[in-house]
Amino acid sequence: MTEPDVIDRIVAGVLEQLRLPSDAAPRPVESSPAAKSTAKQATLVEILDSVITGKLLEDRGIISGPIVFGRKSVLTPSALEFLSTRKLDWRRSDAGTAIGNESAKWLAVVTRSTPAVDAALDLIAKDAAAQWNRELSGCHREAATRAVGAICRGECDAVVIITRKPEAAVCRANRNPNVRGAVVVTAARVKALQAQFGPHLFAVDPTDRSAFELRNLLREIGSGGRPSPPSDWKE
Repeated sequence: MTEPDVIDRIVAGVLEQLRLPSDAAPRPVESSPAAKSTAKQATLVEILDSVITGKLLEDRGIISGPIVFGRKSVLTPSALEFLSTRKLDWRRSDAGTAIGNESAKWLAVVTRSTPAVDAALDLIAKDAAAQWNRELSGCHREAATRAVGAICRGECDAVVIITRKPEAAVCRANRNPNVRGAVVVTAARVKALQAQFGPHLFAVDPTDRSAFELRNLLREIGSGGRPSPPSDWKE
């Protein structure tokens, strides 16, 4: 065999090894149907029933969020426990959308922190048409001083002091002529006080109150927009 024949055979062998069969050709990697649908699974679950219970959520097979409840839907303690134990994300249907010119900035000054107080403040931050911040304070006297300063400096529109001594806190705060404070026990009493003199400082005793009770009371306090005295009010 001549030298050119040898060279041709070597070249032909190399070319044959470089050729890939058509069915062995690399193919583009495609995402599986499950991967494509994953992004679509995180859709909102809307529940607009007037009363939401834990059994209702369980019967409807709620296993993931986010969940949107109606603005006026009542969440029972069993529903709140259902959401909390499963760490489900939820909000009200118009949370954050009703906040306009009438939205008020509230400061909660807490001198007695309990699990019920913490839970109520967490809940009210989600479903109230107001902006809520919280601070811890050492005693009712410090809380009153902090509340007066925050109101007078315009840091917030109104304050709620959560303390075992609400009367003493309000008495101390009302020494400032620019403060309109009141002790409140029930949600029904809030509207009456707002109509009388538009208080922008409330004091609440959390003793023996559940998170559900405190949430309802705080919701009522913050639902009226920016507090203002009636037109015939005189300092």
